[in-house]
Amino acid sequence: MRIALIGAGSIGTIMGAHMTKAGEDVLLVDTNKDHVDALNKNGAKIVGHLDMTVPVKAALPEDMEGTYDLLILLTKQTVLKHVLEANRKHMHEDTIVLTLQNGIPEDISKTFVGEDRVLGGGVEYSATYIEPGVSELTCGANNVAITFGRLDGKITEKTLEVQKVFSGLAHAEIAENLMGTRYTKLTDNSVFSGLPTALACDIGKVLDDEKAMKVIAHLGREAGIVIEKLGIEPVELFGLQPFMENVYFENAEEREKVIKDYWTPIYTPYRQQIASMLQDIRNGRKCEINFINGKFVEKAKEVGVEVPFMERVVEIVTKLQDGELSLDNAWNNLDLFDVPELV
Repeated sequence: MRIALIGAGSIGTIMGAHMTKAGEDVLLVDTNKDHVDALNKNGAKIVGHLDMTVPVKAALPEDMEGTYDLLILLTKQTVLKHVLEANRKHMHEDTIVLTLQNGIPEDISKTFVGEDRVLGGGVEYSATYIEPGVSELTCGANNVAITFGRLDGKITEKTLEVQKVFSGLAHAEIAENLMGTRYTKLTDNSVFSGLPTALACDIGKVLDDEKAMKVIAHLGREAGIVIEKLGIEPVELFGLQPFMENVYFENAEEREKVIKDYWTPIYTPYRQQIASMLQDIRNGRKCEINFINGKFVEKAKEVGVEVPFMERVVEIVTKLQDGELSLDNAWNNLDLFDVPELV
């Protein structure tokens, strides 16, 4: 299978390295020329929780040639329509498009290639871009995995064929409930990427602060309420499954239990993680806040529930990326959250 992995940043570099090491014919595509040059010259270097260097093939988008059997899309959802349009010439009538971005990007992809040729899913590991050609794995190597599937939940021969190309990862699970997977991952990003971005810090600093963790609990509860109202059954990813029984609370004691027994154990292994949205803002790029916390705000309006904590995260992160708030003192943004004193 001829594969192009488009958006070979921190996550894509690690994925492409593992796939290449396992013998797959995969081209890592990125718009960062220095990164592409370093990958071709020195290989993909993985540091952090894994130490390895893998010779890989990399190219700028304009240097791609021919058609591909599988396009793995890891670009930001903010540019997804542009990327799909630009890659029409690299698709044949059976090309599969696998969207692994945050949010719910399949609705966009299916307008280009039809629902039958769209796969979607979530990445279960975290990474930080260090320098051209170098990506830091910020979680255990056994977390280098994905979960993906078709929109209709069917497991076809083509789906199984795609699963095989990820044999170099810790695992690649096929989801029969893709939207359940999507909304679990959306919860992950809205809670433990959204707030650390609003506060410009890593996950560890949030875990160590009492008020920040109360905000985390309220964000998680809002996600659980919206998911239940939508009639979606969330699946488990790395221990996270935002059922109401896991994330809902009504009083201070229940909130403390959710924080201590649920959120803290799940995210402690990811203390060093820096949210990709925060990395984007630090690098002067627009982030995906409207496709992450903003998606819950959108869906909450559809089902008629209030999500004030999600709305506040969207407000703060938008002001950070637009320069209306400073990253230098972003931890003070915690004061902008009105956390109720429950009894």
